[in-house]
Amino acid sequence: MRREARAVVVGAGLAGASLIRNLPRALRRPGETLLIDREEEYAFIPLIHEVAVGRVHPDSVRSPIPPLCEDRCEFLKADVTGLDLAKRKLETSSGEVGYEYLVLASGSAAARPPESVAPYFQLFSTLEDALRLRLSLRDAWQTGVGPRGSRERRPGELTVAIVGGGATGVELAAEVVALFRYLRKRSIRSPAVEPRVVLLEATDRLMGWLDAYFHEVAMEHLGRLGVEVRLNVPVEEASERGVRAGDEWLAARTRVWATGIEIPGPIRDLPGDHDPTGRVRVDDHLTLPERPEVYVLGDPALYKVPHRGSLYPTGSVAVQQGPWAARDLGRRVRNSASRPPFQFFDRGYAVSLGPESAVAEVLGVRLKGRAAQALYRSVLLYYLKSRRDRILTGADWAMERTLGRVGFEGVRLEASEKNS
Repeated sequence: MRREARAVVVGAGLAGASLIRNLPRALRRPGETLLIDREEEYAFIPLIHEVAVGRVHPDSVRSPIPPLCEDRCEFLKADVTGLDLAKRKLETSSGEVGYEYLVLASGSAAARPPESVAPYFQLFSTLEDALRLRLSLRDAWQTGVGPRGSRERRPGELTVAIVGGGATGVELAAEVVALFRYLRKRSIRSPAVEPRVVLLEATDRLMGWLDAYFHEVAMEHLGRLGVEVRLNVPVEEASERGVRAGDEWLAARTRVWATGIEIPGPIRDLPGDHDPTGRVRVDDHLTLPERPEVYVLGDPALYKVPHRGSLYPTGSVAVQQGPWAARDLGRRVRNSASRPPFQFFDRGYAVSLGPESAVAEVLGVRLKGRAAQALYRSVLLYYLKSRRDRILTGADWAMERTLGRVGFEGVRLEASEKNS
């Protein structure tokens, strides 16, 4: 079956969804705009580290996609399997789709470990990854605090090795340490082995693409929390029992690979310059230089800012590119002679350092501690797609001390039995 639409948008993430919400009137009529995504719901990825440790319920970060299209566009659940730019058509799992304008906002995937170590690591970039890690952490804790004679204790039973010192690895390490402290307070028995969280980074800095201030604050705070940070230690060997970090063998039952992103699928086959992750260079109008009818937004877009370099793939970039592309499409369908270029406004960045701290730089102002955490949470609530998601996530944060952590209720029940 073949479908046609004037504008076809691939991907309902931050960039795609913000474009759809800002569609010009001319593209809101039936048959004008088609949104394609492989799923019928979207997961808010910036919060999955809090899902993994039970501070946020997974349903709080899930948003159904079809309601986004109500009175705006049509929705097609399908995988995009190929692009024919010359004929202006997409190959999808539901048939061909023709377009006049194409917007590729298909997001990214986790960078995979080398094949030699890949079988021994969990990835961490999707909600499903977070739920798998939550189960691994729960199982490890239950084993670690089980009756002493129940089974032989393995070295590293409660050690979590996280490879990758970017924002994802830093945020996850801080949350796992906080989880272990929480579980220790609520468990009947003390763990037979000491819990450890080890963050492994191949370079000499955490979050190397950000200002050195983020590295300095993160190193100080992670050290206070008890996270063991190892810099300049590429991981090239691993097994089901642990990893080799530089010259040291680290026994670790739980091993997470969080080293960055790669761009999957048809984006890699687009004409033009690509970086090692697969991102494709776009021009001042966020389109392919050789194909001005094709926009690339969000993580797959390699956009260079004068005197600054290429923008890093973040939510802040995506939520600015989506509305801008919607306005640019409006100018094009009206045949407007004026098409100003995209201009990125640097709002700054915030990184969580656990439930009660963060580090941030906003409009030149540097923050850390509780003030930065408050800013971090307000930014995430702003980025969430709906009022429902904001209410649910805010409620999760507010009720954590009362209701405990999602997925770790068994520990809470044991503590209640102990005190009864």
